[in-house]
Amino acid sequence: MDGRFTDGDITALIPGLDVGLVAAVIVDVRQDDTPLVYVNPAFETLTGYPAATVLGQNCRFLQATDRDQPSRLALRRAVEARQPLTATIRNYRRDGSAFLNELTLTPLRDAADTVTHMLGFLTDVTATRRFEALLNRIPDPLLAFDREWVTTFANAAAAGTAGLAPIARVGQELLSTLPEAAGTLAFQAARRALETGVNQKVTTYSRRLNRDMETIAYPTEDGVAVLLRDVTAERQALLDLQASQERFQKIFQASPLAIIMTRLTDGKFVDANPAFLRLTGYDLEDLIGITSLELWANPADQAALLQMIREGRSIVDHHVTYRVRSGDISEATIAVVVVEIAGEPCIVTLLRDIRDERLAQRRLEASEQQARHSAEELQRTLNLSLDLITTIDAQGCFVRVNAASQRLLGYPPEALIGRAYLDFVHPDDRKRSIEGAATLQAVQELTTFQNRYVRRDGSVIWLDWTSVRLPDGLIYAIARDVTERRAVTEDLAFLAAIVRASTDAIIGLTLDGTVRSWNGGAELMYGYPAADMLGRKITEIVPPELLSEEQQLLARAARGEYTPAIETTRLSRTGIRIPVQLSIAPIFDSEGTVVGMSKIAQDISGRRESERQILQLNARLQRQLEHLTALREIEQAIASSLDLTVTLGVVLDNVRHQVMADAVTVLLLDPHQLTLNYAGTRGFVTASPQGHAVRLGEEVAGRVALTRQPVVLDDLRGIPMTLEWQGLLEREGLSAYAAVPLIARGRVLGVIEVLSHHPFDAGSGWLEILQTLAGQAAIAVDNAQLFLDLERGNFDLNLAYQETIEGWARALDLRDHETEGHSRRVTEQTVELCRALGVSSEHLVHVRRGALLHDIGKMGIADAILLKPGPLTDDEWVQMRRHPGYAVELLTPIQFLRPALDIPHHHHEKWDGSGYPAGLKGSAIPLTARAFAVVDVYDALTNDRPYRAAWPRERALAHLQAQAGTHFDPAVVQVFLTLLS
Repeated sequence: MDGRFTDGDITALIPGLDVGLVAAVIVDVRQDDTPLVYVNPAFETLTGYPAATVLGQNCRFLQATDRDQPSRLALRRAVEARQPLTATIRNYRRDGSAFLNELTLTPLRDAADTVTHMLGFLTDVTATRRFEALLNRIPDPLLAFDREWVTTFANAAAAGTAGLAPIARVGQELLSTLPEAAGTLAFQAARRALETGVNQKVTTYSRRLNRDMETIAYPTEDGVAVLLRDVTAERQALLDLQASQERFQKIFQASPLAIIMTRLTDGKFVDANPAFLRLTGYDLEDLIGITSLELWANPADQAALLQMIREGRSIVDHHVTYRVRSGDISEATIAVVVVEIAGEPCIVTLLRDIRDERLAQRRLEASEQQARHSAEELQRTLNLSLDLITTIDAQGCFVRVNAASQRLLGYPPEALIGRAYLDFVHPDDRKRSIEGAATLQAVQELTTFQNRYVRRDGSVIWLDWTSVRLPDGLIYAIARDVTERRAVTEDLAFLAAIVRASTDAIIGLTLDGTVRSWNGGAELMYGYPAADMLGRKITEIVPPELLSEEQQLLARAARGEYTPAIETTRLSRTGIRIPVQLSIAPIFDSEGTVVGMSKIAQDISGRRESERQILQLNARLQRQLEHLTALREIEQAIASSLDLTVTLGVVLDNVRHQVMADAVTVLLLDPHQLTLNYAGTRGFVTASPQGHAVRLGEEVAGRVALTRQPVVLDDLRGIPMTLEWQGLLEREGLSAYAAVPLIARGRVLGVIEVLSHHPFDAGSGWLEILQTLAGQAAIAVDNAQLFLDLERGNFDLNLAYQETIEGWARALDLRDHETEGHSRRVTEQTVELCRALGVSSEHLVHVRRGALLHDIGKMGIADAILLKPGPLTDDEWVQMRRHPGYAVELLTPIQFLRPALDIPHHHHEKWDGSGYPAGLKGSAIPLTARAFAVVDVYDALTNDRPYRAAWPRERALAHLQAQAGTHFDPAVVQVFLTLLS
């Protein structure tokens, strides 16, 4: 409806709208807030609002307070844009109940094509939306089509199915989207439902969905609805059931067990397999139609079975008696299961005849009783044996065990029977035991082997087994304890292996000294093969001078005495004397009688050479340790003292000791005079060369300093030198000379001289040691010179600071017309007073600076105020009292003066808090400021001023005492008075 309407045309619409069943409204978009100008009776019925109460209002009252709906924004935009719209919005009736309103808006235009009104139709779609929500909860896909096969609805399951997604959108045409659908059985069923008006159902495989699908088509008013259900699992289950039934029928017919089937309701036979017919002699025709009650010999069996079935109890190996066709009674065990056949509950009974088994069992029981009696008799006999006698089954478990198990293993027989023998085998022997058991299984003959068992107390026992497997599958075995025997054998084996492997000579002798055994170590040491020495006397390898000693050693061993290790000498086959360490021990038999002796000899030639090398190495290490100690002593001297004389003394002492020199000297270079001057000596007896100067480049020391190269002279004869120096060397008897330069940071600082009575040992490394010590000495000299330069510079800087501060103080005195020397006097007295008050020496320098600059802030006060001859006004006093703050501003940027700020900043504070600038009180005032205040006032009172004469000393002191506790700190005043007295 988008034609043009005049107001009259719109009025003409109203009669038709009044009789309409759909709620209709008209709003005037030309007016502000777009008011309602018409509502029809259907609107009043739908909303409960009479027309008179809503005309002139905007339609938003229908949303009540529910204003945050997205569709409300779309509705407002459509009205503002004068555009048609269909939207669903939640509205509220006059009674407060909510309903979903499907609103369709159509613009109405006038002759000028201007939208003047909007016509709206309201439809309650609450039930429709609820039904759609219900359909969306269906897990199976559901689609609806109109008669042109256009999709009019698709639930969530359809939209979520990948193969249906292309047609699961409303408005999608089925046959144009999926042309292949026309040939499917599902589409044909839907078309039949549409054409006939009758529900259609078909099951088919869908290639698109790759599933077995059941399609149910329902005709609707305007088309057809299709429900698709996945029956893949159901069809598979049906196929599995059919296959199972076929397999059951085959088993039923071929089973060697007798099987019958009877109805649960009346007990009549349904079927019986050939095995049952052979067992009972019945024909199948004889059974069909009769009840199973006629089969059982005891009717109570039938009743008991039915009761057990009703209770859901399992029926397996249930004993019954039954009647065969001949009338004889037989016994059987049955198993019963209830199944459904052709929709009817039936009982399937499996029957096993046990009549022959019962007869055989009774015979077997009699035989077993006799066998048990015989076994008991045999067991009593076996229990008398000291060996373990047992029977083991094919699973490796003990079947019978005699009483010896208690003695050998600590377990009684009953603790072993039924247990696997491997549970008691030592873990390290289990693999070997399993292999031995496998051998027994392969052959039926006696087999022997040994293994270890773990006793009940945790100890280990060796058992020697003799076993055989008989045709009955059992292993019969006897085990004997061989623990002690194996220990002796192992000890002998260990001993023999040690003797063979030893590099020491191990020799066995008879009591008369004849060689009985000769190991490989003896062959290597003495050069005699064992075959050459066996049967010969041991004295053949003893030097003649040691034969007596050898006879004594042999005699001691024959008496049963042991000779500990001694060092002696033996002869090799080639006559070489071999230093050996020898020990001799007697050999006893089981009764304690000496039957021979053993000798162990170790070649100690290598050890003695090692000891010699170790002594040499120790000597070298000792020298290196002494060298390192010397370096450490020099480092400590450098670190602990800046006295160059002390440090050089340590250096010279260590040089003399380390180089083993007879005399040493150290000369330091004077860079201004270019001379080397003696700074220290050691070792001179007759005189000292100190006081003698050597010019750079002259004599040996001067050349060493100039060339920076060490010099070593083993003979000083012919070497140019001064007569004084030559005479000193001759008196001291010094003939060898060495000198090395002292160099630090690339600068020559001096020379160390070393002198000796004898030439130097070229191979002892003394020159390297000397150069190392010279390097340490150079560092010491360089550090001392650096420290002296730094100390001198620091002194000059502090002196400049002090003179500058004193100059400022004198300038302040002159500007303020203070008496001559005021700042100097108060400074000295303040320093003394602060020292008496316990101020540290380090802080006194800041006290001195603060006292000198106490009035530095007055530089910021105008001369008119500072030099005013008369009293100051209140405003002028305000200005004057600012000078401590000016002092802070002036001095704070100067870092080294910041610790001195206490006096300039606070010397006008008073003990009672009445001072300025901060009004500090008591101990909150810095101690140095409190001390300065006392001194400043005392000096001002006792010296002449332009406006008054000086007070007598007594009057000034009385004033200080009177002001103690108000202006001054009483404790400071008392200390000041003590100082003055």
